[in-house]
Amino acid sequence: MQKSFTAGRPAFARAPRRSPSLLSAGLLVSVGLSLSTLSSSGWAQSAAGDAAATLPAVSVSAAKDTTVAQADTVSAGALGSRKQVDTPFSTRVVTSEEAQDLFATTANDLFKYDPAVTVSSENSVSENSMFNVRGMPIDTLNSIKVDGQTFPSWDTDLSLEPFEQVELLKGLSGFMYGFGSPGGIVNYVLKRPTDDPYRSFTLGYKSSSVFTQAVDLGGRFGNDNRFGYRLNLANEYGNTAEENGHVSRQVASLAFDFRITPDLVLSADAFYQKRKTEGTLFGLMFAGGIPDASKVSGTLTQPQNYYMTEMTSFGTGLDYRLSDNWHASVKYRFAKENRTNSDSLLYVSDDAGNYSNTLYAAMTRYFYQNVDAMVQGKFNTGFIKHDVVLGAGYQTQTSEYSNSVGWNEGYFLGKGNLYSTTLLTNNEVSIGSDLYREQRTTQAAVYASDTLQLTSRLSALLGVRYTQYRQNVYDPNGAVTSQYSANPVTPTFALMFKTDPYSTVYASYVESLEQGGAASNLNLNYPATFGPLRSKQYEVGFKSDHSKWGANLALFRVDQGYNYTNTANIFLQDGTKRYTGVDASGWLALTSEWRVMGGVMWLDTKAVDIDDPAIEGKRIYGAPRLTVTGRVEYNPAYLRPLTLAFGGKYVGNQAVDAANTQFVPAYTTFDLSGRYEAKIAGKDVTFRAGINNLFNRRYWTTAWGYYVSPSPTRTAVASATLQF
Repeated sequence: MQKSFTAGRPAFARAPRRSPSLLSAGLLVSVGLSLSTLSSSGWAQSAAGDAAATLPAVSVSAAKDTTVAQADTVSAGALGSRKQVDTPFSTRVVTSEEAQDLFATTANDLFKYDPAVTVSSENSVSENSMFNVRGMPIDTLNSIKVDGQTFPSWDTDLSLEPFEQVELLKGLSGFMYGFGSPGGIVNYVLKRPTDDPYRSFTLGYKSSSVFTQAVDLGGRFGNDNRFGYRLNLANEYGNTAEENGHVSRQVASLAFDFRITPDLVLSADAFYQKRKTEGTLFGLMFAGGIPDASKVSGTLTQPQNYYMTEMTSFGTGLDYRLSDNWHASVKYRFAKENRTNSDSLLYVSDDAGNYSNTLYAAMTRYFYQNVDAMVQGKFNTGFIKHDVVLGAGYQTQTSEYSNSVGWNEGYFLGKGNLYSTTLLTNNEVSIGSDLYREQRTTQAAVYASDTLQLTSRLSALLGVRYTQYRQNVYDPNGAVTSQYSANPVTPTFALMFKTDPYSTVYASYVESLEQGGAASNLNLNYPATFGPLRSKQYEVGFKSDHSKWGANLALFRVDQGYNYTNTANIFLQDGTKRYTGVDASGWLALTSEWRVMGGVMWLDTKAVDIDDPAIEGKRIYGAPRLTVTGRVEYNPAYLRPLTLAFGGKYVGNQAVDAANTQFVPAYTTFDLSGRYEAKIAGKDVTFRAGINNLFNRRYWTTAWGYYVSPSPTRTAVASATLQF
């Protein structure tokens, strides 16, 4: 099993063709079959041992070695923390070290070699980076977590510097985390105080002139080192490789803990981030055919286009080891996001590339609060061993929207063409800051699970969550326009069989509910809002985590309630989206110098039980039928500090709309990178350099059933990290 850095979104209302070429497929297969990141210079030696770790440890300080070991485990919500190979679900974990090797700045970068992940937008050219898992989007209202608690990530990207690892749980999460779309859960694990002093400073560069500085400090102090701290600061600024592109980003994170007794620990953390990008676009809609992205020669963005988010969070918790077998915790988190958009939607009216540019300018705001308590323990009843988890949680979400022209109708900038550059402006554009409470949801839940060890190899998981869900939607005058409530019981069942100490065969069933959809201001039935959707997932899989090879194989089916825009431009919630597929990946150390990784996802999707004959039986939008990834790493015996890597990814064509009248073509991208570790003045220094989208492939991505986004251009990246 590999280790790596591992909601539907309301519609634009700001509420919520080609087959693969043999050449591309052959090249990807020749590169290898996944998803991992660059290994350290010592991965060849690590592979010779019997450790269960699948990715090699990086040559770093003792504090970092502990971090790398954590990649064996994944937070599974109501299941607590477990080894990845011992969970009956598909998971991916990417550590901060691996993120640096991938030059990752967003979760898109972390999971780009996972075949189950396909990008729907990138923050260098769009509002933010977003991706689908097995063809299903991540719910940015409910499915983004920080230390297991819901965090506002509406159209924004969390900076990666403050996080030790990022975990991806693929598929349904109803029992583990409560409400959320079936795409999966992305959990960001904060960096915590290190037992040994840790200091690092990183300088980064990205074309055309973006520079980054980052500081990471950790350690302990006081009597018996009872107090610990971890400080991360980062600054990014400069012109990007995109037309009119500019980015400014600042982030600060401080984590603190106090070992009150050897068994009782108090923790607290604070997080702040501000990011502004210029030269970004919301997306494009096409009345007719979608042109070849490489032929578009005009500048699509305008001087008035920019996008800015500001996020603040505070968390605290108590962790108490009751005994060797029992453990209890309680934690609280508050989070707030301010979002300001001044970006355009281009409506392309004909095959000649003529478009009208409408700019939407407004401020929105989101507040989240979470309280969670959990007890986890082990005991025996006769020959059966029990690993139980009992917990309860309460969370609130409040959304504030702008009641302004810029939010509801937008500002018309003028007309342009995809194949020429035209300056478009509107002096009337202003940011609507007259916010009103548009929506409030609450979730109160209790849950319990028991993993029963029936024999030395066979175990069973039984879990259930009861949730009280309440949702109110308001108009600008404060009146309730719609109100929904649900009290679902979401169970999960699984059987696991250990074929050897490092491998598991499993079968699992999960149910989940997600927040219903809402019509956009482009739909005729705006602002219609719908109630929660129920999903079901069936999965059979195999995981293996050996010293010289690892593998993941999952066969799955997901039935999800369907919301879509029909051919009459009415937003509906009707019928079922069915996803059936195979998600497979693996890695192999061929020799002490060569290692290959790769993966493939085959996906069959269709709409079933739909009243509209134009939609019934059609492919689900934003879901490719085939995705293939490959990566090869070379760590020469004569120069162990050096590691080189070459990787690629093929993504099949995707439907843009529910009726399948439009498709974005398949595409293949490649990346090249390297790392060199050195000693300078007795200090460890790591140099990294690479090129993303090596051959400057231009392509379209799509999401949410009606719009497409352009791809990023070729980008050179480099960094140097000093540990002192």
